[in-house]
Amino acid sequence: MKLEELEEKIGYRFQEPKLLRQAMCHSSFANERHMDRLLNNERLEFLGDSILGMVTADYLYKAHPDL
Repeated sequence: MKLEELEEKIGYRFQEPKLLRQAMCHSSFANERHMDRLLNNERLEFLGDSILGMVTADYLYKAHPDL
């Protein structure tokens, strides 16, 4: 699927299409194609997991001050 098709399907146009391309590139695909190791989604996945963890911790800390 082309990036334009994906954007149309989800109803959102990305300002930086290269980040969408990177987000959709699994590390195994990048390795098989001998692509630059920074062009897969692992760095973005790590960043997303870190942000999700921070937001969750902040919510729990504020929602349950007695714990």
